[in-house]
Amino acid sequence: MDHFRILKRAFSITASYRALWVFGILLALTTGANGRISGGPGGDGGSGPGTGTPQWPVISPEVLNALIIAGITVLCLALILAVVFTIARYVAETALIRMVDQHEATGAKLSVRQGFRLGWSRAALRLFLLDFVLGLIFLIVFLLLLAVAGAPLLVWLTDSAALKVLGTVLAAGLGVVLIFAAIVVGIAVSLLLQFWHRAIVLEDRNVNEAVRRGWQLLRQRLGDVLVMGLILFGLGLGWGIVLVPVVFLLLALAAIAGGLPALLAFAVAGLVAQGAVPWIAAVVVGLPIFIVILAIPLAVIGGLAQTFQSSTWTLTYRELLALEAARSNGNGETPPQPAAA
Repeated sequence: MDHFRILKRAFSITASYRALWVFGILLALTTGANGRISGGPGGDGGSGPGTGTPQWPVISPEVLNALIIAGITVLCLALILAVVFTIARYVAETALIRMVDQHEATGAKLSVRQGFRLGWSRAALRLFLLDFVLGLIFLIVFLLLLAVAGAPLLVWLTDSAALKVLGTVLAAGLGVVLIFAAIVVGIAVSLLLQFWHRAIVLEDRNVNEAVRRGWQLLRQRLGDVLVMGLILFGLGLGWGIVLVPVVFLLLALAAIAGGLPALLAFAVAGLVAQGAVPWIAAVVVGLPIFIVILAIPLAVIGGLAQTFQSSTWTLTYRELLALEAARSNGNGETPPQPAAA
């Protein structure tokens, strides 16, 4: 397998096939999205006159009902967003794989609308089912192993100091081994997933067939696949280092672009109101600008990286299929590859 030819071709596709960028950005946003709802009421406890006991503020039933309704609304919106992000994530991944595959087979470049049609398919649902089942299995196994690793801590129920020390050391050692094993298994599964996903999308396999098919192809050319994985890991590491000054530059630009309007809003609001109102006005005006200036370039950069990585693994999978077909034909030669566009 010519790894550098595949990487060069993936870079060429990423640079020239701009419709892929939309799905790469969607994939970057949905795989990196992490919504967190947090909050806590804060207030100063006062003391009643002539007493030393704190007087807590009383929340009226109307306010309490409004807070409950607001909380339920936020949870419902979060659930809806989670469903939308999940659908977008698997549709985008399916579209990326199929569009690159068709481009290599025919040389055609599809539009974004055509890409969505390719992505909206049973294959996307199968990708979700595969990831969901795998995630559930690994979560259960990890929790069971975590319980086993923590079992030596039960000696703390005894009165023996020596047993407590021994149990703690043993639990800590088992915990380190468990974390290391989880990292290794996570890396291996992330590599296998590239082939399982493409077996589903490119060969129209169901989940069980895709697992067997992906493992079969990986086992046949394990060395080549590991080399490709290491190359992509190294490229990703270097890309991350290059992005560090870019992120700092974007943070500075976002702080300036959002901070100046925020200061203006604070000053204007301070002329007509006091207390928290000027601060709220500053946040409402400045924070959206800060997020937009920071998020849009990072989303585009992440989308390009996702497009390149997905294209590389799709081309790698196609190469493995070609090598398998050549071996089956008995000539040992790789069929001719499509010319670069």
